[in-house]
Amino acid sequence: MFRNTFAKLIVGAVIAFMTIFNAPLSLAQSGQAFPARPIKIIVAFAAGGSSDILARLLAQQFTLRTGATVVVENRPGASGAIAMEVVAKAAPDGYTLLWGSDSTVVQPLLHKDFPVDPLKDLTPLAKLGTAPIVISVNKNVPANSIKELVDLAKAKPGALHYGSGGSGSTQNLAGEEFKHRANINMVHIPYKGTAPALIDTLGGSIEVVFTGVVEVSKYMAPGSGIRVLAVMGKDRVAMLPGVPTMIESGYPDFISGSWFGVLAPVGLPPQVASYLTENIIAASQTAEFRQRTNALALDNITANGPDTAAFMKSFAARTKETITRAGIKVD
Repeated sequence: MFRNTFAKLIVGAVIAFMTIFNAPLSLAQSGQAFPARPIKIIVAFAAGGSSDILARLLAQQFTLRTGATVVVENRPGASGAIAMEVVAKAAPDGYTLLWGSDSTVVQPLLHKDFPVDPLKDLTPLAKLGTAPIVISVNKNVPANSIKELVDLAKAKPGALHYGSGGSGSTQNLAGEEFKHRANINMVHIPYKGTAPALIDTLGGSIEVVFTGVVEVSKYMAPGSGIRVLAVMGKDRVAMLPGVPTMIESGYPDFISGSWFGVLAPVGLPPQVASYLTENIIAASQTAEFRQRTNALALDNITANGPDTAAFMKSFAARTKETITRAGIKVD
């Protein structure tokens, strides 16, 4: 009896030690430690973009924290379907993960016969932050606030044009949601990216543009031609401290932007999911990672797996409603 009690104490101490020092997780059902080989994060975008940069930085910080090897693999194409399918069909063992984003949820809603349903075929591990959308106008537009822009649009239905990064883009969805909530009519002009949309706003070809914070911040100098009216985030952002949120502008709970997170195949063992979530979130809170996300105007607000799943479900429902109501289609 003494031996059994002593053995239990020893086992308990070992488990506590491993937990404290982030030692590899031992899976009782297999007797194997996790991770026992490199973890792969699949990114649905080409190398060099913000998703790729953040995924690689997260991998680096995860490795520094746990000692586990994490590699990033870029699998762009087919509106993200290639990367999503690779992960959805991978063994649910924690070694193949997906760098997820708003696009992960939006693209299946825009394309018929999309091979992956992110709400059914993927397991969210963590949400790592959101980069809000901002509404800006050409300097010659007689509107210095969202209220004035709405009044102008109501006085001239269909006379105002707004640009976005393309049909079905985060900016397009934000623009259509704004039109619906404000009960106004603006004509959408899709561009191949936000850069040309900004250029045309500066030149006066269009009156309104929806972009990210970073894209528009470079045009904030006096006389540049752009006036930012509101940020679609929960709080104001450091890059644009004088710009109010949509909530402050009279639109409760109006939050829209690009978000990022990590997902896995369905069926992941709970112990593995917990280990990954804990260390992914911890890696995202390091000074190095936060410095990069701050530069991209991400809010660094994290969420665990269940909370991310609930967010994705709500986001998908809201997005589907906007797509259907606005009749958004992609080529």
